[in-house]
Amino acid sequence: MDLNALYKLTHGLYVLGARDNDRFCGCIVDAVMQVANKPVAIAISCANHGYTKSCIDKTGYFSLSVLCKGIDPFVVANFGFQSSRTRDKWANVDYFEQDDLPYLQNNLARFRCKVIGSYKLESNTLYIAEVLSAYSDRDAEPLTYLDYRSYFKKDVMASFQQYNHQ
Repeated sequence: MDLNALYKLTHGLYVLGARDNDRFCGCIVDAVMQVANKPVAIAISCANHGYTKSCIDKTGYFSLSVLCKGIDPFVVANFGFQSSRTRDKWANVDYFEQDDLPYLQNNLARFRCKVIGSYKLESNTLYIAEVLSAYSDRDAEPLTYLDYRSYFKKDVMASFQQYNHQ
């Protein structure tokens, strides 16, 4: 099987947020899609070993911030290359809290979601979630996973290396 064929599927990049008791956690995800309009629902995939996933399992709610082209590469590095188990990722970025969940300040759109179903696979869990609120915060082009793999990853890696050397 040619796994490179999977990179031809179009996905965006998103910051997934959740509450962990008295603090927030979050990670980068790239597998999100709308699956229904009554109720408005999305499907999202989370790595089973992820701390953010464990928090979603506890609370049943999550936030989603849509990233746009031109986003600071550190945002992707911050949420993608370290764990919320040991780091407060939200302390490193501009964000706001709404309805008890975190959202990036500089986002394209944002969603507040409630899990209504899940299906566990070996590596990931697929959640089906009802969208409780949605906001389109500005007009810009979304950052896609193809953008990340084609040209943005080197900037993200450099940003994370610089952060680790501070």
